Amino acid sequence: MKFMLTFNFKPEIKGRDEAIARFKKTGGKPPAGTKLLGRWTAADFSGGFDLLESDDAKALTEFALQWSDVMQLETVPVLEDGELKEVLQRTGI
Repeated sequence: MKFMLTFNFKPEIKGRDEAIARFKKTGGKPPAGTKLLGRWTAADFSGGFDLLESDDAKALTEFALQWSDVMQLETVPVLEDGELKEVLQRTGI
């Protein structure tokens, strides 16, 4: 299953600087059980998006815990257009 993780840096500069240092050290790689499909950071550095794939809620939680002290996070399951089309056809919408 695919998930869109939205992140925003917490307002204090110290948290942003810690997030940058942590990213430089780790590369922002997710834990085993979660595959990073793409990452985009806003040009104004206010936040960004990670597209993740996982069937393991514990791995997603672990990834969130690695960053939630320095960022506000939201993780939402997402569908690609082809998958959405299947759902729409099944439901008759």
